[in-house]
Amino acid sequence: MQVKSEVVEIPNTGELSTEYFENELTKRNINPLRWAVINVSDKMFTVSVANLQE
Repeated sequence: MQVKSEVVEIPNTGELSTEYFENELTKRNINPLRWAVINVSDKMFTVSVANLQE
């Protein structure tokens, strides 16, 4: 297994929950080991992710 650091943008729908972020990451085929919101705008969340790859 390998961990790859990535920065992704997720649409800001006004929903701010762990489930929302993890579902959006899963849709992008990202298996998050950990993640953090690093920037917020009116339209996007910028998220730093440690992606656990096989």
